[in-house]
This record gives sequence, C-alpha cells and structure tokens, in this order.
Amino acid sequence: MPALRSVHGLSDIGRIRRRNEDSLALKARLGVAVVADGMGGHPGGDVASSLAAAAAADVLSQGIENDATADGFVDRMRTVMTEAVRRAHESIRERSAEEPHLDGMGTTLTAMVAHPGAGSWVIGHVGDSRAYRVHGDFIDQVTRDDTWIQQQIEQNPDIDPDRARHSPYAHLLTQCLGLEDVPTPQIIDGTAEASDCFLLCSDGLVGMLEDEAMLSILHETSALNGGDPDRAILRLLEAANEAGGHDNITAALVCFGND
Repeated sequence: MPALRSVHGLSDIGRIRRRNEDSLALKARLGVAVVADGMGGHPGGDVASSLAAAAAADVLSQGIENDATADGFVDRMRTVMTEAVRRAHESIRERSAEEPHLDGMGTTLTAMVAHPGAGSWVIGHVGDSRAYRVHGDFIDQVTRDDTWIQQQIEQNPDIDPDRARHSPYAHLLTQCLGLEDVPTPQIIDGTAEASDCFLLCSDGLVGMLEDEAMLSILHETSALNGGDPDRAILRLLEAANEAGGHDNITAALVCFGND
C-alpha cells in the first residue's frame, strides 16, 4: 500500500515582481499542502493569499488530527476541504471589512490533504493555480483552471489549447477567493500509487515552463524515486526564473512511496 513519503515546498519572488504575492502553507506530518496566489494589481494580494493559505491549512490539519483513521477518509476530508475553502474565503472578507483599503483583494487556492498511510488524497481548488499528478513518464493536470479562456476551450473544440495558453486572456479568472461572490471549489479525490508525486503550483511556474519541462526536471532530480524533493522544487523555480521569472513562483511536492 502506498504511504505518504514527503511534503515539501518553496516560494520565490521571481525576476519582475517587487513583492511576493504567493503564499505557501505546509503541515508535512499531517499530509497538508496549500498554495495560494494573490491577485496581482489588486490591493493586498499578498495579504489575501497569506490569510487563505493559513486558514485552509488550519482547517485541514484540525480535520485530520480529529480523525486520522483510513476508513472513510476521503468522504470526511471532502467535507473538511469544502469547509477549508469556505473559511479561507471568509477570512479574507473579514479582513477586508476591518481594513477598507484592502477591499477587492483576492487569491487563488489549491490545497491537498493526504492520508499518511493509506494513499488516499483530496484536493480543493479555486482559480488558476494548479495541481498535477506525476507518475512515471506521465504528468496530468488534476485541477481545472477557473479562467475565461478555459471556458472558451471547453465550449469551442476548434480552439488550439497551446495558442490559448499564451492568450492575453489566459489568466482572466472566473472565480477566486475574497471577492463578493462565494466561490464554488473543485473537490477532487483519489488513491495514489507508489512513486506518485503531486505538484501544486502557482501560475508563475506553469506560465514559464511547459508540462513536459516540469516532468523532465522531476526525473532529472529523481524526485519520483526517493530523491531530494527540495532539490527538485528548487530546480523548478530556477528553471522558471531562467525562462523569464515574470511572476512569483511557488511549488509544493506531495510524494508517495511503498509502505
């Protein structure tokens, strides 16, 4: 049975931005990882992402600490994940009400909780940060981007996804945390296989590197075979900066191995 091997993550300001509006929250012992990307150009993007990441990580940690049994883990954690996203959204709204100059701040959120011994996992997602499942020679995007361009791709099969990736509308969000409309999160679950790694990342990574380039780095650093996950993440961030570093860059790896 696959067991949780490691939870690691790093964040970098990139080469262009004056501040880091990404936030990262890890509870490695509990199998919790959260990546949030504050909305650039809005007031308090860094505040929004920090509040959301901390709130979601706290709710998920409490949920697994209250009941870490394997039976029913996915069903329980789907409910807890929904509550984690709701609480993250509310924490931003509450701060905005207290500090009106922060009104309009918002953030993406991609969060994961994994059972330490059973291989079960649950992901919650709002916005255009992403979660990938990496297994062997395959890297698959688990989450769906909450963007206008993604809606167009789904409605019009003639649109070339590769061209859409570089559209000026590629990062126009259809929902996020912190604004007036309450977001509806994607809640995804599954069971990992041995040597699976899940990559959670902000768009500062995927905007600079193609999926195959990220997969190549994970192989080069042996991240899928028990290698140093910090080295793998650092190399991902370095590659994104070498490609231009146009945005803040954040990545977390949640890796599984044999029990």
